[in-house]
Amino acid sequence: MKKTVAPIVAGMLMLATAVAGAQVGFPPTASPYLDLEHAQEFTFLVGQYHAHRDPANVGPQSGPLFGVHYEWRAGGPAHLIAEVARVSSDRRLIDPLRSGAARELGTTSRPLYAANLGLGLGLTGAKSWHHIVPELAGGMGFVSDLRSAADSGGFKFGTRFAINFGGGVRWVPGGRWQVRGDLTDRLYTIGYPEAYYTTPTGGTSVIPSTQAKSFWTNNPAFTLGISRLF
Repeated sequence: MKKTVAPIVAGMLMLATAVAGAQVGFPPTASPYLDLEHAQEFTFLVGQYHAHRDPANVGPQSGPLFGVHYEWRAGGPAHLIAEVARVSSDRRLIDPLRSGAARELGTTSRPLYAANLGLGLGLTGAKSWHHIVPELAGGMGFVSDLRSAADSGGFKFGTRFAINFGGGVRWVPGGRWQVRGDLTDRLYTIGYPEAYYTTPTGGTSVIPSTQAKSFWTNNPAFTLGISRLF
């Protein structure tokens, strides 16, 4: 019995030793996961802002976006985000108390300025996968045309509270530079004055009475950026 058990025990010990000494996963030099070397980034952004078309078509319109983006990763996959951007946007002007062609007052430039703070989450933790880092982000801030006076007819965009959420992908080839692409949705409200519900002589109101006076809109933007890491 002892002669039978002894070889089995010896074999199991040899197998356990071999397994304990074996490497699990990829060798360090061949792993697709690499530690992120830097905790901060400063990015110059350029992209396209897609404004939601409101029922009266007097809100901010789509246009090119330029801005700067900052991230700080204190540790692990989470990081803080700050962003400031400018959108080259136009607005349609109308006189709601007139009808037909007389209602149209043309289009004017009304740039938008956006700023937000938020939190981000790297889906690969504090590492990149094949030099790629997918991220999710969310936060809040404001969008403003920096004007306190109303447009013709009483419509005013002014400064609006905004909720931001989205995601992106970073390409981190190594060193102090990276490339990133992001899709960010800004949610803010649009509000109409009473004049938009008034029916002028010989015409119709700008919007029907069933339309809400204030409502939320989705306004996504796609951006590309070059980042300096430090």
